[in-house]
Amino acid sequence: MTEILKELGYTRQKCEKCENHFWSIPERATCGDAPCDEYEFIGNPATDKNYDLFEIQKAFTEFFENNGHTPIPRYPVLAKRWRDDVFLVGASIYDFQPWITCGLVEPPANPLVIAQPAIRLNDVDNVGRTGRHMTCFTMGAHHAFNRPDNEIYWKDETVRLCHGFIDSIGIDPAEITFIESWWEGGGNAGPCYEVCVRGVELATLVFMQYKILPNGDKEEIPLKTVDTGYGLERFAWISQGTPTAYDACFSPVINKLKEMTNINVDEKILAENAQIAGMMDIETFADIRSLREKVADKLNISIEELLKSTEPMEAIYAIADHTRCLAFMSADGIIPSNVKEGYLARLVLRRTIRFMKELNMDESLYEIMEIQLDFLSKFYPEIKDTQEHIMNIINLEEERYAKTIDKGNRIVKRTIKHLKKQNKNLLPVETLIDLYDAHGMPPETVKEIAEQNYKEDEFVVNIPDNFFTLVANQHSEEKIFEEDKLEVDYPPTDLLFYDDFYTSEFNAEVLDVIEIRNSKNKTNSKNNKNKEKNENKDFIENKDLAIILDQTAFYPEGGGQPSDLGYLNIENDEIEVIHAQKINTVVLHKIKTDKSIDYFKNNEIVGKSITGKIDWNRRISLARNHTATHLILASAKKVLGDHIWQAGAQKGLERSRLDLSHYKRISQEEINRIEKIANELVMENICVDITWMSRDEAEKAYGFTLYQGGTVPGSTIRVINIPDIDVQACAGTHVLNTGNIGLLKINKTERIQDGVERIDFSAGSSAINSMQINDEYLRESGNIFKVTSDQLPKTCERFFTEWKSYKNEINKLKSEIANLKINDLDNSLDEINGLKVIKQIIDGDIKELQKIATDFTDNKKTDIAILANNEGKIVGAASKLAIDKNIKINDIIKESAQILGGGGGGRPTFAQGAGQKTDKIEEAVDLAIDLIKNS
Repeated sequence: MTEILKELGYTRQKCEKCENHFWSIPERATCGDAPCDEYEFIGNPATDKNYDLFEIQKAFTEFFENNGHTPIPRYPVLAKRWRDDVFLVGASIYDFQPWITCGLVEPPANPLVIAQPAIRLNDVDNVGRTGRHMTCFTMGAHHAFNRPDNEIYWKDETVRLCHGFIDSIGIDPAEITFIESWWEGGGNAGPCYEVCVRGVELATLVFMQYKILPNGDKEEIPLKTVDTGYGLERFAWISQGTPTAYDACFSPVINKLKEMTNINVDEKILAENAQIAGMMDIETFADIRSLREKVADKLNISIEELLKSTEPMEAIYAIADHTRCLAFMSADGIIPSNVKEGYLARLVLRRTIRFMKELNMDESLYEIMEIQLDFLSKFYPEIKDTQEHIMNIINLEEERYAKTIDKGNRIVKRTIKHLKKQNKNLLPVETLIDLYDAHGMPPETVKEIAEQNYKEDEFVVNIPDNFFTLVANQHSEEKIFEEDKLEVDYPPTDLLFYDDFYTSEFNAEVLDVIEIRNSKNKTNSKNNKNKEKNENKDFIENKDLAIILDQTAFYPEGGGQPSDLGYLNIENDEIEVIHAQKINTVVLHKIKTDKSIDYFKNNEIVGKSITGKIDWNRRISLARNHTATHLILASAKKVLGDHIWQAGAQKGLERSRLDLSHYKRISQEEINRIEKIANELVMENICVDITWMSRDEAEKAYGFTLYQGGTVPGSTIRVINIPDIDVQACAGTHVLNTGNIGLLKINKTERIQDGVERIDFSAGSSAINSMQINDEYLRESGNIFKVTSDQLPKTCERFFTEWKSYKNEINKLKSEIANLKINDLDNSLDEINGLKVIKQIIDGDIKELQKIATDFTDNKKTDIAILANNEGKIVGAASKLAIDKNIKINDIIKESAQILGGGGGGRPTFAQGAGQKTDKIEEAVDLAIDLIKNS
């Protein structure tokens, strides 16, 4: 690698500031990276030609295409399409992990070039402030995947290409430095170069050649990957010399935002701010404060003057960046929600709205998003194609956010009030995060509520400068919980159901009979108050027996499909199979038997031939439901849009469910259309094409829609293709023609979380059963009302309207009766310890007791009211005067209700209780009066 640098005219030098080694053509004292070197390009572009982001992207792709690389389209920013460990694509190498980088799958091209949008929220709080941080950026990359028998290129050619590209866009090679470094990530490691020009890092060249072992040692890997990353936004920035990277990349959007907000920009301050920010690693509140101080000192202005000039533009920069990030997220199928990648999308969206509020913008986020989409859609057709869908999401989320803030205001006030009762006057950061996490309340809004209700020294809310970074880091990766897995070391089980779907009986050889642990919950943990103390008593461990065969027709549970059930016939002994599960490549047949493992071992079962038979009715029912799931998904896409993605599924015998990513509730009209389209596809009796394909071949043919059911392991995958309708990688059992499904009936829908809709459906004979049950409900309801089924809606509406009218009349009469009783009680006042008290057992329900008691205290007719009825209900109300005299009505009612054999409680102003011992109601009232006397 050093030889190529020497050949290009570079010499190895040592930075006198950071002491890192670097390569440069001229002699120089520093390495060329911040903070050793300042940004020297602001106001002084590094190239003669000014490139915008899309021009530099085009120049990058064309250069590498002319140098033997195949351009490939960008991948979705949602990495969970093919990975189960992260949500979002944070670098171009994510596109090829784990299957390509581990050597299981061939790359889409080799070598290749790509311009990949990447999303990183680990420093979201810096966006807008530093001039260079972005939530979404374009990583240009050229990758080569080198096998021992097929080396494409390695270090020398990587360096030559990097030097050549930078030179090709007009940057003087004398300004380039290659800084020696080391890279580790995702369990891999290797040497790297950080490539800098005029104080800014433009590219990183990583040479992945080691695997990091659990003990920390490094082991050379057979497939060595050239992993490069070029920050194309930074190339555009350095070529234009603008104050910030945002100005270089989103100028049309930023200019319109500036017009809307009438902000006057001081270019000198912005340039100085970005220049000094480039000298710092901005990670904490102290870093931001230090940055502000340095800029203010250099410009000889106060911090207040600096903030007045910079903060409005920082908000505009953040809005431009965040809306771009949202555009890619939404176009690639991410639905804002309260979990996983949807949580991250909602975080970015609501943060955008917050910045808009700070700028006092009258426009809606919907209007701002239109500006961004018009800008991006010129360069990304997929964003133009999904523009309507994106705008629907934005509109709905904006409405939801307004409701969240309204509801959250009350929660924040309660939280602060609770802390004040504990004599705390500072809101903990953990509580601030929880208010955002659980209730969607932005920290700035929490601070505003505190300031509106308390004086400065009464209650304080401090917002960490890295608040959203802290939140995002908690939600950036998929949490994978692995249970203890049974280790099995047997040859792979031959799966006969893949060879012939109709195989229901088979012969096989017994490879072994083993014991497997089966921990069962002995008690209901909700009712177990001493769970930790009784941990060993709560769970009992059974040992089930499982038989391992060389081949089987039993489908093992997986992919949301339950396992087959049936019998194994071993030496004329029919043994029930109660579950089949797959451990790696081996199928375990769990059996129901009263025999011990010793019985099977002593009778030398291992090695013998046996016969097996599955429950065919169960198999065909599950297969119908599984294929039906694919049809309903395809139909939902037709009705609701291409953004629909499967978020989960569970197949059953009577009912199955399919979870879909969708931003709003599915209407009944839409359900009817989905159901109709799915049944039409059944009636077309389409042949279901089932083939095994190499992973790379399948992805090239069908893309990532293959993985609707989740990530699928292995270099070879099973593809279920219903031609022109749906194609998925799926290991489940399927009918061979859609006509075999029979009738399809959608039973109901429900929202299981924000952004996820569940469709509950039945297939085949189960669908007929579902329809017949519904018909029976209609008949029974019609018989009750003495009308036919078609008259039910009008009849129900009439009865409901009449019932509401009668209910209102009854409530009105009850109120009048209560008022009469209040008048009767006016002369029943006693005085206790200077307080006016009324006690009475009256004939009335709990609502009457509540109304009378509160009416007396609210209207200052009395200070305390204790009322009860002969049904064992007791209520108490207290005025402010009574509370000031230490009357705790909630405690009084609670204790009085215990005499009734029940309990009670409430607030200092009102409480109620009840019990079954109605004969002791007078005693309960008398106790309440005694407690008042002794207070």
